[in-house]
Amino acid sequence: MKNYFVFIFILLLISCNSDDDATPTEQDNIGIAPSGALIKIEALFPIDDFRVNSDFIYNSYGKINSAVTTTSQSGYDNSAYTQGFELNAQGQIWKTLSSNTTTEYLYSNELIVSSINTSITTGTITTTAQYTYNNNEELIKAEYFDSNNILTAEVVYTYDANGNILTRDMNSTSGNNQSYVFEYDTNPNPMSTVYGNQGYGKILEITPNNRIKRTFDNNGTVIVFTAEYTYNSNGYPITETEHKDATTLVEETTFTYQP
Repeated sequence: MKNYFVFIFILLLISCNSDDDATPTEQDNIGIAPSGALIKIEALFPIDDFRVNSDFIYNSYGKINSAVTTTSQSGYDNSAYTQGFELNAQGQIWKTLSSNTTTEYLYSNELIVSSINTSITTGTITTTAQYTYNNNEELIKAEYFDSNNILTAEVVYTYDANGNILTRDMNSTSGNNQSYVFEYDTNPNPMSTVYGNQGYGKILEITPNNRIKRTFDNNGTVIVFTAEYTYNSNGYPITETEHKDATTLVEETTFTYQP
């Protein structure tokens, strides 16, 4: 769950259809989440006594309107962060907004091909990225650039037969090279109820199923994380516990859904 609110920044205004130019519609009105949709994630990272709660607010059309994340940790002030979403006429997220940044997404055939992150304070571009897909509309490469349009990192993906990310390899110009190998259950990922068929979900790396194992290689240091779930009657996770190297508890998560 920790990577669902990582911001991804983009570049390159290339030829595409005009989805991103559409004016946001009344889909921005706040409504009630669809029955069965994920409305809250509560995560505890016990090693640091760090808690992260995320609430998902939906619009009157049943699509995501905003996400509110709060954090708390012993010895530190609590913090809260709100990310707002604007939708185009096709119902796709074309802009995300926070207190100090906006990110605009450029679409081609309902897939995000590039976007640009801008500082609200200065109005300047801070980082950008570009995305490449295969014939199955799976994200296979993400390239990240700094404000001078210099490549800083590249992430390459492969997939299993169910459309889940099988490997994720990140190489940065700073030499921080990381790779993951994933294994999954056969139950639906709760984040699919938040973003549905949104192209935005692809760049968030939302997979059809839930990760039960991830092998992390950080410049040659390998760590294995395993996760166990309980599920509701619809097959979605209710709880998750994750251990590092099979012994150390690193995360406990609870999922809440709209009745």
